[in-house]
Order: sequence, then C-alpha cells, then structure tokens
Amino acid sequence: MKKLLSCVLGFALLTSAVFAMGGSDNNAAASSNGPVTITWWEFPNFGGEGDFERNLIAAFEAKNPGIKVNFEMISYADGPAKITTAIASNTAPDFTYDAPGRVIAWGNDGILAPLDDVVGMEKANLAAGPLAASKGADGKFYMYPVHSGGFMMAFNKEMLEDLGLLDMLPYKTADRTWTLKQYEDLLKALKEKLPAGKVPAVFYAKSQGGDQGTRAFMVNLYGNAPLMNKDLTKYTFNNANAVKNAQWLQNAVKEGWMMNGSALQAGDAIDMYCSSNAASTILYSLQLERINESKINYNGKKFTSIFMPFPNDAGNPVLEFIVGGTCVFNNGDEAKIMAAKKLAHFIATDPEWAPKVIEATGLFPVSSKIKVQLKTDEQKWNANAVKFFGAFYNTVPSFTEMRTYWFPAMQALLNGQDAQKTLDTFVTQSNNIK
Repeated sequence: MKKLLSCVLGFALLTSAVFAMGGSDNNAAASSNGPVTITWWEFPNFGGEGDFERNLIAAFEAKNPGIKVNFEMISYADGPAKITTAIASNTAPDFTYDAPGRVIAWGNDGILAPLDDVVGMEKANLAAGPLAASKGADGKFYMYPVHSGGFMMAFNKEMLEDLGLLDMLPYKTADRTWTLKQYEDLLKALKEKLPAGKVPAVFYAKSQGGDQGTRAFMVNLYGNAPLMNKDLTKYTFNNANAVKNAQWLQNAVKEGWMMNGSALQAGDAIDMYCSSNAASTILYSLQLERINESKINYNGKKFTSIFMPFPNDAGNPVLEFIVGGTCVFNNGDEAKIMAAKKLAHFIATDPEWAPKVIEATGLFPVSSKIKVQLKTDEQKWNANAVKFFGAFYNTVPSFTEMRTYWFPAMQALLNGQDAQKTLDTFVTQSNNIK
C-alpha cells in the first residue's frame, strides 16, 4: 500500500511539475520504448471532416515530441454508443472533446481521470457556470471547459424580409426580448403568407436528441415555469404556467402556427430551417450553424439567421446552454493519462491554438484570457446572451433518465392529450428516479 501511494504521489508531483513549466517537457511523457501514443476520438465539434483537429495535433506534437496522438472522427449519431461499447470492453480512447451530459456521467462512473491539477492552474480565469458544470458528484473536475454558448431560436431574415414581416421581429432592441403575443402574431402572419409546403416553425419530439430546444421553449412562453426547483433536487414542470404553456403549444399546432413534429427529430427540424422549408427553428446556435453551413439555402443563396431568445411574458427569458471541453479516460496507464492531460492543457491555453479552437466551434471562450474577434451583429448578440443562461441540468444525477420521459410527454401534448395529466405524469416519473 505504501509503495502504491508513493507511486501515485510521485506521478502527481511529476504531472504538476510538467504543467507548471508552462511549456513542453519533451521527455516527460515519453517511455523508455519511445513516444507515448494516445488515442483521440472526436465528435464533429469543429465542423469539417477532421482537418482542423489534425492540424491542431500536428502543432501539439511539434511542441511535445514525446507524445503521439492517433485521431479518429466519430459521429453524434453512433459515437456515444461506440464509446459505451469501448468502455465495456476496456478499449476506450484516451481523450475526447465533448459536453458535460456524457462527460460527467463517465466521471461519476469512475471511468475518467480527474483534471483538478490541470483546471486548477487556470481556474481563476474560467467562467463560473461552465466551471460548475464540469464537476462530478464528488466535486472533482472531470472536464476542462473550453467553449460555451446558448441554445436559442433563429429566424430566416431574408424570408421574413421578402414576406414583409421582418419588422415584427424585435431584433433591433438591445436584448431582443419579446412577449408571447409578439411571437404568436408573427407565427400567424407567417402562416398566412408562406407558400404551400412551408411552415412557420416546427416543434419536434421524436427522440431526446436536441431536447434542450423543446425544454427551453416550454419553460418560457408565459414565463415562470421552471423545469426544476432552485436547488435542482425536484422537478416542478407541472405548475399553472407550465400547463398554460403546454396548452398554448397544443393550440399553436392545432392552428397551424407550428408543425406537429412528433415524428421528427431535432436534426429533421433544423434541416427544414436550413433548407427554408421552415421560417424559424426553436433550436439553434452559432455552432449548429457552423455544422450545418453547407445546407443553408434560400432561393439559391445562403440566408442570414437572426438569433432570438424565447418569448417570455415575465420578461426574463431562459436559455439552456452548451459547455464543451476535454476529458481524459482512465485506462490505467499513467503515462497516457499525463500525455492526454497535456493535450487538454494545450487545447485550452496555447496562445495560437486556444483562440482557433474557440473560433472553430463558432461559440465563445470559457477563459477570460482567450479573446476572439466578433465580426457580426449576431456574434455580438450571442456573446451577450450569457445573461439569459439558466440552470445547467445536464449534470443532475437524474438528468439522463428524465430525458427518456420528456420526449414522450411532448409527443403526448402534440397529439392532444390532457396537458395537466401529461405534465403530472412527467413530474412524477422524473421525481421517482433513484
């Protein structure tokens, strides 16, 4: 036991020394048999087919010749299942860049190496919300938060302009806040003026993917309909305002202001928006726009997205937000863990590449030390939308199972089932999660 403790302490001191140098220790990660090789499985966080990541790796390896990084791109569709299978067979990658929903679950399951030593060096410069979202149930950091941004609504500016409806969108005000009536009036006008086959908006509910858009939509509207209580210990989305919001949705579908998307996934709805078959989307972000850039088309040209908070009659719109960052799998090889931590540190702090990483996501840095250029009004507004960020549910222990109850409840609402009973069932199921 003493010998094991001595080895762990020695490794911790070595790791601390390597990072404290602020540069590269070319031999620290190398074994007696040559460079340490780590594997990075990557979701398409930066768009493209992996060219950005390969260039980043080349720069990292140039500064850290004692480390070699093998890279593999995985998709959002089957990547999570692939990682789950790899974990079960003890063949997990050493490193990935992902979001807290999965990362913190892995950390809580003991699959990841804590990153307190790496995060600790920059903690004072990291935004509180994303930092809190990066902790496991034991209070340790299992993700190094790098980028952040809100999920919100978006509207096709050129389409609204051509229909003579652009002035109905209060996008020229500082905060762009608006009421449910303003939103409803715009949807009604869109329904009247849109050509056949096009819809004002889509409320999708086929699966849990992208459910953050539907959740944020539903807790706003009349306002004061939070998903959970303030300390995130109890689900509360069946109060009077939540029921009113649900009934409004049911009426909007009945009237044709919103399309019944109970058979559509989030990606289907976003595709409809990008192809101009829907005038708006209830789930969008600068990162999603970057990922879907090749699909954006209105009359043969790329259109401009106007980002908006959700309508909220209480005047206090709430957005769910994304945090992206790195994590290191604990595969039992301390040299690989240290090498992967150096890659995490490089991505977050390298003077040249840290800003490039943020720009590639299309979102905003968690670290106050990283500066990016904001070129458009939409980027500037998104950067200030942090004021609307609400609670971060993704790391609540019951979150994963709650999502399995959310989308069936939304399907039930879309298909006309009683709003109060549907939300009561959802809340009961969610609060009974052990």
